Amino acid sequence: MKTYQCNKCGHRLGRPTLPYKCPQCGQQAVGLFKEVPAGVTPPGPSVVPGPASPTASPGIPAAPPSGPSPPKLAPRQPAQPPKSPAPIRKAPSKPKAPAPPPQEKIDKTERARPPRRRRVQPKTPVRAKPQAAPAAKPKPRPKEPAKPKPPPKEFVWSFPGTPPVAELAKPLRTAPAVEPNGQIYLHVGGKLIGLEEKDGKPTVCWEYVTGSHAPGPVAMAGDGTLRLHTADGLLHCVNFEGKSIYAPVSVGPPLGYAAPLADDDGNTWICSSDGGLLTVDPDGKVSPCFRSRQKLDAPGIIRDGVLYVGSENGHLFAIRLGEGGAKSLWDHAAGRGCTGWFIHTAPALADDGTVIVAGSDEHLHGFASEGQPSWQTAVPGQLLGSPVIDREGQVYVGISQSRRGQSPHGLLVCIDGNSHRIRWEYEAAGPVESTPVIGNDDLVYFGDNAAMVHAVNFRGELQWKTELETAVRSAATLLGPNRLAVGLDNETLVVLECSSKALAEQGWPKIARTLGQSGTA
Repeated sequence: MKTYQCNKCGHRLGRPTLPYKCPQCGQQAVGLFKEVPAGVTPPGPSVVPGPASPTASPGIPAAPPSGPSPPKLAPRQPAQPPKSPAPIRKAPSKPKAPAPPPQEKIDKTERARPPRRRRVQPKTPVRAKPQAAPAAKPKPRPKEPAKPKPPPKEFVWSFPGTPPVAELAKPLRTAPAVEPNGQIYLHVGGKLIGLEEKDGKPTVCWEYVTGSHAPGPVAMAGDGTLRLHTADGLLHCVNFEGKSIYAPVSVGPPLGYAAPLADDDGNTWICSSDGGLLTVDPDGKVSPCFRSRQKLDAPGIIRDGVLYVGSENGHLFAIRLGEGGAKSLWDHAAGRGCTGWFIHTAPALADDGTVIVAGSDEHLHGFASEGQPSWQTAVPGQLLGSPVIDREGQVYVGISQSRRGQSPHGLLVCIDGNSHRIRWEYEAAGPVESTPVIGNDDLVYFGDNAAMVHAVNFRGELQWKTELETAVRSAATLLGPNRLAVGLDNETLVVLECSSKALAEQGWPKIARTLGQSGTA
């Protein structure tokens, strides 16, 4: 009889059970049992001949069959093959499941099998215990609105009393025109307004609606009529009562720096946006009078029938005006009136006839009456305002400086009238684009972009300064005794008290020389 041994636990039996399952260790695999050669008694438990009962448990001998038991083999002796095979009995139809094998004897193939998935029942959420509500924090008190700054002690009045909405406001960069009797002409909010000061407050005398913005100043002719060039390209001519003398006429859009000029005969001179000059006669008829490829984008001045005005090609023009047309007097090809860079500022005329102009080349230039360069002085920054001249011939001009890595700042520079060198510099709080005004108290008044207004004497010593709401870029002017006026970037005219009773009588005390700023000197 053949003997078979389990390769896993060494259990021996007469023939392997089907389907190749060891009754002792419970392992099941093809080739699990190995035949033991005859005459060799391998170590291990004794062999139980015959088929093992599928119900046998590991370590418990299987129940013998009901027939005659096969003879037992002697210990450690080779089993003798039986003469006749033992009868095979069928396993019970419902065998009991074998007990699970010990954990340490599980085959590697069993370990490699993925574990059966279990259905995990969702856990019932644990309700959090109610906690006591945190103590309510005291509500912060609403911030009180910032109190408006009290006006400076020099403040007298402003117009309009409430500044326009910031998105609609246009910077007020020009000085108002002023009559000798003290009436003020100002264009704000699309209206030309006539004002008077009564009991320390502004009073509106009349309003003339233009419906547009006016980048240039109001110019008053010798007969008291007003000229205004608005952004819609119309020239308005209005009398001292706010009534139109003739219907607005189209003269083209205004240039950014130019200003209308009005002579004593009622003619108006306009720097055309196409270059050259236009003239409008007292009846409102428009005609070209001077042709030029260059745009004369600067305020001009008329003296003895000659118009002095800067241009974009860096030349100062001297144009003879007359009924038969206009003619240029200076030969630019010969270097007369040449600054080397464009000119956007108004010229000032010295007592000896020298025409002084600030160029964009960071130089102040002086030209003789025939256009020859007399002198030039380098200044440390941009010249965005126009020069003025005191009674001693000293020239004052504002400087704007903006250096990399530094905040913008500015200076008021005084240039000696004889040596033409910088005599002193006064440092302002911000860039100075404002054109100064000189009073008969020998003080120079000007503003800066840091919203400060300064008053300095002829030696550059500060007499007083005050802070306003926004930047002061406009030309300063004097409205009357003890009344200094400046325009702000929020389209407001502010009037301050000063010690000056009137404009300085000598020199060139303000832009366009006179309070009416017609451009005729």
